[in-house]
Amino acid sequence: MLFYDCPEAYDLFYNENYRNATKDFFKILFKNKPVKSILDCTAGTGQTAMPLTQLGYDLTLSDINKNMLKKAKVNFAEAELMANFVNSDILNISNKIKRKFDVVMSSGNSLAHVKNIDLTAAIGQMDSVLNSGGYLYFDTRNWDLILKRKQRFYLFNPIIRDKGRVNYIQVWDYNRDGSMTFNFLIFEEIENKIVSKRQFYVIYHPFTVDFISSILRDTYHYQDIKIFKMGNPRDTDISESNWYSVFARKPFNEELENLKK
Repeated sequence: MLFYDCPEAYDLFYNENYRNATKDFFKILFKNKPVKSILDCTAGTGQTAMPLTQLGYDLTLSDINKNMLKKAKVNFAEAELMANFVNSDILNISNKIKRKFDVVMSSGNSLAHVKNIDLTAAIGQMDSVLNSGGYLYFDTRNWDLILKRKQRFYLFNPIIRDKGRVNYIQVWDYNRDGSMTFNFLIFEEIENKIVSKRQFYVIYHPFTVDFISSILRDTYHYQDIKIFKMGNPRDTDISESNWYSVFARKPFNEELENLKK
């Protein structure tokens, strides 16, 4: 079963501490930036985007998976937060959303769902709904590090509950075509007995830092490209970091004309 067809399992590892840390992170990232409107075009269940609404931004969420988007609506309603919701593939944003934003972001390692051959087009779609001079943001696993280490097992700390706990393990398969299959194993214990077992999978398409940087810099002429440890804009050493973020400014129209000369 595909992991993203089960949003309840996806939401297991998000909590108030995560949302508070995310809020603090975006406060730092957008400080003194002219940001009012934000689109998260791979929003999932909205866990990363919720703090943005709490910070007062005009927020739109889109996602290709209707189940995830439905859960996002529930999450926002339960938190008494407002946002706009659009069901859209990242490769089709410009046909579904007819306005532009100050920030367009892709949260949750989502760009790796796109095949490398389509990654330039995906960035182009994000760019198409971004205001001149606006900011593009995404976070991702550090695929350079993953491909270097060839790690197979990825363990998470268990979630402790009143009568037991939830255990979560990932097993990574390195496929011949360059893609990776992440197998998710989730099992719940109550009073030292396993009472439920669930197995999911996701296929990712790893990309290097150099590849994504060249798309931003050489194809779309983005400026002030910053790459840093996820959650800490001040730490730019990602060599041993499992996740990183990219934040870049789209050139103003007159800037772009000069860059193309």
